[in-house]
Amino acid sequence: MLVKEIMSRQVVTVSPNDTLQQALTRTTSHRIRHLPVVDEGRLVGIVSDRDLRDARPSSLFPAETSLGPSLLDQIPVSRIMHTSVITAHPLDPIDEAARLLYEHRIGCLPVLQAQQLVGIVTETDVLRRLVELTGATKPGSHLEVEVPDQPGMLSAIAEIIKKHNVNISSILTMPGTCPNCLVLALRLQVVDLRPIIRGIKALGYTVRWPVEPE
Repeated sequence: MLVKEIMSRQVVTVSPNDTLQQALTRTTSHRIRHLPVVDEGRLVGIVSDRDLRDARPSSLFPAETSLGPSLLDQIPVSRIMHTSVITAHPLDPIDEAARLLYEHRIGCLPVLQAQQLVGIVTETDVLRRLVELTGATKPGSHLEVEVPDQPGMLSAIAEIIKKHNVNISSILTMPGTCPNCLVLALRLQVVDLRPIIRGIKALGYTVRWPVEPE
């Protein structure tokens, strides 16, 4: 799945010369948290609702230590915007977008194509789609099986599931608890996993989840 499939194409922006009050009004009226700053069609920065809130007067400090309401109408966005902007491309896979959001600890990625702003993707957009990809939005059960990290393991587990006429909603892999082991995390469209678990254990594989009561 690609960024272009989940990004918002109607991007609300501000210019460097717009005032902080204009930017704050825009985030509030559109209920958004990030505003790309665009100058003559070129992305030059980004400002968040947190940046704007930090510029407002605080009850904890004297008014002169922060920007008062009148100054919000005078100070341009260029004064507080972040100019080092991490961006994405429409053809980037969403797992790459998720990696960028996680590694840089940011809440959104402006999407550029041929140096033009064509969309924006937020951490909520990415998280929602990853949840959908895991099948967690559909009724079913979660199953984790630890197997040797070698060819044919997935097909062996899938064959057991097939024998019970159960559909697989999603499959993820992650490192196992021992060297050269792999954990298969599956979302299955079934409530009672016990027959499948018995078949898996009969082949000598370890079921990591569900955990049997001690």
